[in-house]
Amino acid sequence: MAEAKPDQLARLWDEFMTLRFPPGFYQREPAGACMVMMDTMLAGCVSSAMDGPLDDRRGEVLHARTAVLEEILPLIGDDEYASTYFTHLHGMAVLAAELDAARGD
Repeated sequence: MAEAKPDQLARLWDEFMTLRFPPGFYQREPAGACMVMMDTMLAGCVSSAMDGPLDDRRGEVLHARTAVLEEILPLIGDDEYASTYFTHLHGMAVLAAELDAARGD
């Protein structure tokens, strides 16, 4: 199963790269979280995880931001596209964390 994670993450990343950032979320900050920063930070960590093990700082950011995004997802259900977009981002982040943890085992 662990061998499939890099391929699965690469596929999810390719899909994500075709999506546009939800236009209504450039200014919207559910629970006080800047969604542009959320997107940038998590996507950066996912990209780094695809290239190899994460350093401590990126690993901490990945885990912390993934947890925050998980809490925010129910708050953005009123926008179907944004919900899909950020759910996809969350799924990639979770998979990136699993892949990174498996490298340390």
